[in-house]
Amino acid sequence: MEERILKNYARVLLKVGVNLQKGQKLLLQCTTDSINLAREIAAQAFEMGARDVAVFIDDPYIKRLRGLYCDEETLRTVPDYRKEELDYYLRQDTVQMGLMGTYPDNMEGVKMENAIAIAYADNEVRNVVRKYIHAGTLQWTGTAVANIEWARKVYPDFDEETALLKLEADLAKMMHADEDDPVEAWHKHTNEMSVVSKNLNEHNFKSLHIKSELGTDITMDLVKNHIWTSAADMGDSLVKVPYVANMPTEEIFTDPHRLYVNGIAYASRPLTISGKLVKDFWIKFEDGLAVDCGASENAEALRDLLMRDEYTRRLGEVALVSKNSPITQMNRVYYNGLIDENAASHLAFGQSFSSNIKGGASMSKEELLEAGVNNASVHCDFMIGTPMFDVTGIKEDGTEVKIMTEGDFTDDFKTR
Repeated sequence: MEERILKNYARVLLKVGVNLQKGQKLLLQCTTDSINLAREIAAQAFEMGARDVAVFIDDPYIKRLRGLYCDEETLRTVPDYRKEELDYYLRQDTVQMGLMGTYPDNMEGVKMENAIAIAYADNEVRNVVRKYIHAGTLQWTGTAVANIEWARKVYPDFDEETALLKLEADLAKMMHADEDDPVEAWHKHTNEMSVVSKNLNEHNFKSLHIKSELGTDITMDLVKNHIWTSAADMGDSLVKVPYVANMPTEEIFTDPHRLYVNGIAYASRPLTISGKLVKDFWIKFEDGLAVDCGASENAEALRDLLMRDEYTRRLGEVALVSKNSPITQMNRVYYNGLIDENAASHLAFGQSFSSNIKGGASMSKEELLEAGVNNASVHCDFMIGTPMFDVTGIKEDGTEVKIMTEGDFTDDFKTR
């Protein structure tokens, strides 16, 4: 990554992403492939007045070796000290940033049960951070950083060096890191998205009906007093400093009611689960519960994660993304959940967001469940948006309003 882009990348992550304030600590999680960006982020964070920067580094290659040679029980076990160390920082005035590594084929050759065990352990560690996210008390952000393995997957027709340069250029564009003033570009972008969420909130829909040419035909109630949120507009959160949780981001999202979802959803993009690429999959829901699923490849990985328990089998998010999203317009599958979810409307099974319901930040777990907000140990986004994607909002009196048609927001909602 060229120096100007590297500095801009770090700048927007700190000033827009976590919006680091003087005196706060930064908890930075990264992979060995993103160490140069991590160092630049640390340097800028200290210049901005950070009290400390704590860095946690993961090596995907060693993770694969563990999958090949360790037994399932060892891989599934997470020592308490790993979770306590994270929690130690998050209990303080700390912001959290994740530089996500993408390794679509990293678990090739690893037994399915071992790959699932590694993913289970990773999720247990992630849940330490999720606890603060879903309580609405954490400034956080996550982004994706290019590496050779990922670049080869996205650009298979080019040599490694060219593929990496192309992927880095794509990410720089998504992050506005190639612009003269990336921070100002992000503020403009978040303001535009806030207009869409504001328009959706004014309608106060009871339910949604979603259809696509792939066969998706699903209806869902939204939680009463739900809030559509986007980018720096994070709903009813206890954190009052604006921050952008995912970068890049193009989604407008809210909480479906966990008990009232019926129909079938067909994925429009593949999804990496437990290090395995799940393709051409579908999930069927009855009365809020996922009752069946299938896939052309690695269906076992999907079923293991989805059917883990009653709460994981329920929806926790519905998010709308226009087909005119700059990421969609790149017309490429990136094999990365963060990137691909901002190229297509999507659903997520598992954990909902308490900040997406009015008063949610002060509600107990039991009160949130009663209101229809799901609580689970997993949050997994899967993409269903297509060029002919259609979303209808239904009000309490039965009035129907077209929200999206042919993959784009109608004139009443869109900003571009």
